[in-house]
Amino acid sequence: MLGASLPQFVDTQVSYEYNKSQIKDDELYILDEFTKLIEKYYNISNFSYDHRDLNIPLKIHFIFEKIYFSGEDNYKKIGCQFIISNSSDQFYYNKNLILPFYKGKTIYHNESLYDPLASIFDYYAYLFIAYELDSYKLFLGDYYYSKALEVTSMGGSSNKWDSRMEKIKEIKNNNYLRIVRFSLFESMEKLYDKDYSLKELKELAIAILENLKLVHNKLGYDKNTLKFIDAFHKEIIELFKMFKMNQGVEFLYNFDDKNKSYYKKHLLIDEN
Repeated sequence: MLGASLPQFVDTQVSYEYNKSQIKDDELYILDEFTKLIEKYYNISNFSYDHRDLNIPLKIHFIFEKIYFSGEDNYKKIGCQFIISNSSDQFYYNKNLILPFYKGKTIYHNESLYDPLASIFDYYAYLFIAYELDSYKLFLGDYYYSKALEVTSMGGSSNKWDSRMEKIKEIKNNNYLRIVRFSLFESMEKLYDKDYSLKELKELAIAILENLKLVHNKLGYDKNTLKFIDAFHKEIIELFKMFKMNQGVEFLYNFDDKNKSYYKKHLLIDEN
């Protein structure tokens, strides 16, 4: 039942822009209704009975391109693009979507049924939950990656479900990045709680560097890994500095061009 327990997303922020040459000002109420529907869907739906109150922040930005009408006042679908993000290391772009929407349209979370509107947002709910759980315990997100895959299977070949299926497999099968993420969040948790030994922290730092090297050796310049590094490069560097791991700073300097100037400031760490 919707709202019966604490949902996983409680701070969903939805914004939009629109094609002014295709959408009239007196039609904007339709876009307002649509965005409010999606925001409410995330804020009150429960996508996991085992992991409640995760407080995952979400930002969704729609770019509305066209409203399709079946008559003068009867709208039936919306053409759009959207970006969905956790304002950190996860952001995904969807384009060329035609989504069903009409007056009085509602959506309810039902994991056993495919819905051409709700299922797209279910897919991202499971993906964000899986990613969040991976930071709590190593590979804890497996079940929710599988749930996202189930949604793509129900969707078939329509609305780019094939590419979403490949995206989930790419993330789920990159165990190196998943180890890096867990190790970093585990180290941050220990430092925050002051409940750590230097030995444990050094093991986590070594695990981060070793698995980043494996990403590079096995997958090259993996974009999901680069997204993660971009979001948390300062925290990684601080951990490397703590143990004078200049080889870690050097690796990031050569691997991540986007933050090269930041790494350069820390390349003179004396390891001896």
